Amino acid sequence: MIDKTHLKFYLIPAGLLVIIFLIVLFIPMGSKKVTNQGVVPTPTVVPVSSIPSGATIPTQGPTPTLIPPRFTGLDMNQEIAPDLKLFTEQKTTLRRKCPLNLPFGTLSFNYANDSFILTLLEPKNESQIAFTSWLQGAYSALPIEQFAIQ
Repeated sequence: MIDKTHLKFYLIPAGLLVIIFLIVLFIPMGSKKVTNQGVVPTPTVVPVSSIPSGATIPTQGPTPTLIPPRFTGLDMNQEIAPDLKLFTEQKTTLRRKCPLNLPFGTLSFNYANDSFILTLLEPKNESQIAFTSWLQGAYSALPIEQFAIQ
């Protein structure tokens, strides 16, 4: 059985917390509604100074003077080297086809290292030779260093 003296120590703070909770819940603090009771605001008239005689009023706004940029970082006349262009096109094409199941292994692309991962089938020597001939025939611009062979 709970002692009556201990019961007072629990009931009094619990009761105070309930009372504080109810006060906060039903009496919102600082949120007073402002009601507009039919008052319509009236505009104020600001007197405009008279224009002196002989002054002209511009009919258009100011026209900016356009200055072409001196250097944007792009040289429109620069030609990309054909071997770099071919390398980029072949790498993009092969990357979009990945993952590939080929007769000599599985090819996937590792975006973190920007390289291809080739998992060779057994026997690995024959698969390596088949891969090299396939690479030279289909993707001749891609060097063997682009492939992590496992």
